[in-house]
Amino acid sequence: MAKRILDELKWHPAKSLSEVEITYVHRSPRGDEVTISGEEIIALEKSFFVVHRGGQETRIPYHRIKEIRRGDEVLYRKRG
Repeated sequence: MAKRILDELKWHPAKSLSEVEITYVHRSPRGDEVTISGEEIIALEKSFFVVHRGGQETRIPYHRIKEIRRGDEVLYRKRG
């Protein structure tokens, strides 16, 4: 579901990834959450999306996405 929403934002002519913020679970012992701008996404691949931050690329699996927001509107929220 999260991948479908990101694909739509990337490819729909009237929408844009830069409009959203994505919150995902960071792979750390504490399981911290990180929120990024859709502008930081440089690729959407089959099982993960690629983010460019701090001069490096990071691959994040879609299943780690907790929420996708456009302003106050929640486009996706992971259950559980």
